[in-house]
Amino acid sequence: MTTLPSQIDTYNFIMLFPTSNVEDGFNCWDAFSTKSNTHDGGGDSQSLAGLTTLVMEQYGVDANKVFTIGASSGAMEANVLAATYPDIFRAAISYSGVPAGCWLGAQSSTPFAADQSCPLGSKASTYSASQWASLVKQAYPGYSGGYPKMMIVHGTADFAVTVNNLGAQLAQWSTIEGVSFAQNVSNTPVTNWKKIVYGDGTKVVGYEVQGGGHIPPFQLGITLSWFGFTK
Repeated sequence: MTTLPSQIDTYNFIMLFPTSNVEDGFNCWDAFSTKSNTHDGGGDSQSLAGLTTLVMEQYGVDANKVFTIGASSGAMEANVLAATYPDIFRAAISYSGVPAGCWLGAQSSTPFAADQSCPLGSKASTYSASQWASLVKQAYPGYSGGYPKMMIVHGTADFAVTVNNLGAQLAQWSTIEGVSFAQNVSNTPVTNWKKIVYGDGTKVVGYEVQGGGHIPPFQLGITLSWFGFTK
């Protein structure tokens, strides 16, 4: 998906490529269990956070420059990490994902899960912004600090994870960040991509890809900019 490895030497950063356990024949992260949707709950999110902090300690990583990015199941887990470990991750990017907590109540978080109300948009069509935000808050009870800035990318022709999950993620994180919709910008960063800006665009932005399927083409420029490597 990503061309970020080609930029490691230029911008001097470390990348981790963890792999999930096989579930229903897919290497999908646990975005469904209460364990994984709870800070230090013992699920995949805690394992990923632990791996991240280990590398931070070993290599003296700047705590203000720790980010997560993912596509499909990885994007779903990026949302989960943003909710469960906002004290570790400073920014997140989701390509074809769902809101944090969306899979709660299902028995798995794969395309073969019996309950597809999350990825196929039933929850996205019925949950309010405050309901989505409450799922973030319950992921880390008692936490009062800031949350990662969020960039959400989704294609309008995604039939695996429907595009109304774009709006649901934007509703969730704009509520958490306390920012309101500001403007749409057409053909940004490329043709058929619409940038959806909240507030001043520094905390929450979305990209709706007209005609884009599951996992739209990776955009290096806006990724480097979102993570603060370029302006």
